Amino acid sequence: MKRIIKYFFRYFLGYLRLFLFHKFSNKRIPFSAQIEVTLQCQAKCSFCSIPKIPESIKIKEMTTNEIKSIISQIAELGTPSLSFTGGEPTLREDLPELINFSGVQKKLITGLATNGQELPKLLKENHLRGLDYILISLDFPSAELHDSLRGMPLFNKVIQSIKIAKKKGIKVIISTNVMKSNISYLPEICELAQRLECSIELFPCEHLPFSTSGGNMINSFKVNDLIPNLKLWGKTVRALRVHYNNILTNSYCINLIENGGFGRVQRRKNILECYVAETYLFVRSDGMVNFPCKIHPIVSFSALKIPLKKILNSKKVEEIRKKHDGFEFCKDCRLGCAITSSMTAKWGTIYEKYIKNFLRGNL
Repeated sequence: MKRIIKYFFRYFLGYLRLFLFHKFSNKRIPFSAQIEVTLQCQAKCSFCSIPKIPESIKIKEMTTNEIKSIISQIAELGTPSLSFTGGEPTLREDLPELINFSGVQKKLITGLATNGQELPKLLKENHLRGLDYILISLDFPSAELHDSLRGMPLFNKVIQSIKIAKKKGIKVIISTNVMKSNISYLPEICELAQRLECSIELFPCEHLPFSTSGGNMINSFKVNDLIPNLKLWGKTVRALRVHYNNILTNSYCINLIENGGFGRVQRRKNILECYVAETYLFVRSDGMVNFPCKIHPIVSFSALKIPLKKILNSKKVEEIRKKHDGFEFCKDCRLGCAITSSMTAKWGTIYEKYIKNFLRGNL
């Protein structure tokens, strides 16, 4: 009961306030923010572009104080939620300090997206005070298959992390990257998630290049060979939702992805438009912020030189927001973070994604 009350006041009231603010104001405050604290990662996932990023780009990381400055600005904006990602964020030694600063000192709903590499050690040695939830990668129901895909032993660390986190009262969401190779294992993965008392997200594998602020793209090794048939993915997830209430992937997500994604084609527009430029803020490891999104940076700003408030209220950003997913490169986009963040812009999708799952105990 205490957790429900705490989340109601910290999470939903913050979102509701922003939702109403957006309805009656021309200004836009992101519903959620994410800071890419590092591009370092020792895994060798074939669907990921990070292993191909030159070291000259990876070493350009913000300092602890620079990240704290950005966290402070995010809190001052009124954005209720912040998560840390990478690369692999658990490789940063100052991660416990950053989580504490975000969750305890700035009172933000604080999350962590991780493959679990150093998480058991961090959870045992440091309580990670201030951490509300963990989004952890799990792509197969066995160590042999999962570790083979990831290129390093991670499966047991994932299971261990989940068990420790649950004891500490930290919410865990399993993120499964659905591919041709694991779509038949989804029932087993969902069953495992249910036994571990975790909710689970089932987005299909996608072409997710790393884009520099200058617009240069670095592609993954062989992601196009891994992407599943989207109709089969949709059919599979719909069937699983009948049996597993812990699945977060909802009918809006399924319909949008089955129909090809964003792009303002009428049959897609009736489902959901992309609001990522106004509902979501992504800060790169070097402090850069891109609009409309991290994949297609039309304009870029350094959050280390320009205050976030000034960036978000700039004329260039406002012009980009008005186009939603009307750019040529938006056609067929189904970026998971864009879909999820866009669902905070409409009452119907807020109810479907957040309220229903909160009542089910999934969030």
